[in-house]
Amino acid sequence: MEVIHLKKQLILLTGLIAGFTGLTLATSPQSVKAAGVYHTVKSKTANNTAFHWNGSTKAYLWNYNLTQKKHHLTNYPKTTWYASRVLKMTNGTKTGIFYYVSNKSGSVKGYAWKGYLTRGAYSSNSAANNNNTDKSTTTNWVTTDNPGGIPHPTKKELSALKSSYSDPYEEDAYDLGVTYYQDLPIIKDFMGTIYNSKLNSTKPDGSSNTKYIKVSVKPTDQQIQDLANGSLTFKQFVLADLNKQHIDLSAYKSWQINMSSTPIYQKANKQYAYPKFGDYTITLLAPQHQ
Repeated sequence: MEVIHLKKQLILLTGLIAGFTGLTLATSPQSVKAAGVYHTVKSKTANNTAFHWNGSTKAYLWNYNLTQKKHHLTNYPKTTWYASRVLKMTNGTKTGIFYYVSNKSGSVKGYAWKGYLTRGAYSSNSAANNNNTDKSTTTNWVTTDNPGGIPHPTKKELSALKSSYSDPYEEDAYDLGVTYYQDLPIIKDFMGTIYNSKLNSTKPDGSSNTKYIKVSVKPTDQQIQDLANGSLTFKQFVLADLNKQHIDLSAYKSWQINMSSTPIYQKANKQYAYPKFGDYTITLLAPQHQ
């Protein structure tokens, strides 16, 4: 009886030990990333490539996990920044490309989103280009509800885009949204077509099954400013260009259609975005190839 009792005690003790061990494993702290904290997915050397601020008022240098703003780039308008590393960073929800940069002396450094930097050392020419653009823009569309300065926006468009503009890591989403709303009226003018967002209008594949219509003549400097201030709408510009190309908008019934263009808004980068205002590509896929 004592032997049996002893065995029962050993079994009970073993079970308790196993239970405590399991409890310890189950309650041990796990390594988790706090919501909103970014970490590096990939990193490679950037060989001290020179950049300068592109003029965006949302541009900051951040700490290593993008939780603290260290420097506002508006305070360094004439600084050349040297990137030692380029990093792909994510917080599990949003992902972006960032540069780790410093000034020439190394006294100011931090992580900057790629969209706020333009390749090349600072020069007075880039500042002059920005000043000239500002002077020729006569209508200011920038408001609290329209922080990007989209010409002639609809309430639906502003409601859809406002949150993405206020988040610096959603700038790509903002640009895509602006493009969608400025392209949609043109797509609708192609009577009887079927919108297909999966049609690739940015990388023409050369297939004879797909037709690509691109801007035939680049807009003049004055037209670019007119597009920015709304005196010339994007739809007016594109329809006039399609007319020059003798494109019949009623000739594509049952074709699938998609379109891409450079997003037009006054707070866009004046050095590399403004010169592309008016660019567009329309992709059409014939019914027999769908």
